[in-house]
This record gives sequence, structure tokens and C-alpha cells, in this order.
Amino acid sequence: MQCYVIWKFAENIAGAKKFLIDYTTNFRQAFVAGEFYDFPCWPKAVPDINKLLANDPKAHPADKYKVLDDSLSWATNIGYPGYANAAIDEIYSTWVLNVMFAKAASGAVSPEDALKEADVQCKRIYAKWKEKGMV
Repeated sequence: MQCYVIWKFAENIAGAKKFLIDYTTNFRQAFVAGEFYDFPCWPKAVPDINKLLANDPKAHPADKYKVLDDSLSWATNIGYPGYANAAIDEIYSTWVLNVMFAKAASGAVSPEDALKEADVQCKRIYAKWKEKGMV
């Protein structure tokens, strides 16, 4: 799950917008090239996703990803129930929540302290992106 940004100072904003439109509206090609790593945000973006997941020539067995054929009905995008944005993407990509759970689960800190640490990090990240006008 990704969050795409085009900076205001980008040299080719129109080209960047066209790339993102082409990339997201022809996501089947990206899904196959990425070997099923990034699932589509919209079910119709990869209309034959169930067929692909049921028969991956690189997987052993070929249908090992079939268990994911209904994932678009139970998975959700990061940021839900709100929208993904630059701050959410940074929190996700820097593993703030994963580290919080790991610290609590391993006993490195109490669950309450792990939550407090993550809260401080999330607020710092949101403040940074808000200052840039990206949230």
C-alpha cells in the first residue's frame, strides 16, 4: 500500500501525474511484474486477480497464493477509516506500529510505554508533514 506525492517543485508535474494515472489504471501489469507483492487498491484494477493467484508459475505449488484471492474484501488501505497521506505513509514505512507491538510483546517496555512512544513518534511525523502542507 503506497502513498504517492508529486512535489510542488517537481520539474515535470504533468508527466508525473500522467505516470501515476497510467500506473494505477494499468495496475495488472505492475501486479504481475511485482510478482503479486503490491495488491491493487481497487478490485477492478486487476480483473483476473483470482486466476493469477490460483496459477503462479513461479510459486511452488502454483496455487500457494490462492488463499489471498478474497483479500480485497477483508484488507484495507493504511489510514482507514480516513485517507492515506504522507504522514500515514511515513508511519507505515518506518515501522512505528510494528516496533510498538514488538517492544510490548517482547517485554522490552510495558504496553502503555510502547503506546506512549509510538504516540510521540506519530505526532512528530504528523507535525512535520502538516508544516509542509501534506496532511
